[in-house]
Amino acid sequence: MPEGVVNILPGHNDAGKALVAHPDVSKIAFTGSTHIGKEIMKSAADTLKRVSLELGGKSPNIVFDDANLMQL
Repeated sequence: MPEGVVNILPGHNDAGKALVAHPDVSKIAFTGSTHIGKEIMKSAADTLKRVSLELGGKSPNIVFDDANLMQL
């Protein structure tokens, strides 16, 4: 993947608001509380920014197509 395609920026409220409002950011992916996820969705709606949210859980996972789910 080319440098700069994915950027991970841990931060607090001010950092998140700046990312959601910035015109050069085309998508927001957020893992955290449902309350903050709702705020991000509301703010992102103003610019029709794409949003992916993983809310309310404490252990998000990615399961790939070749995962052997029978071997648990």
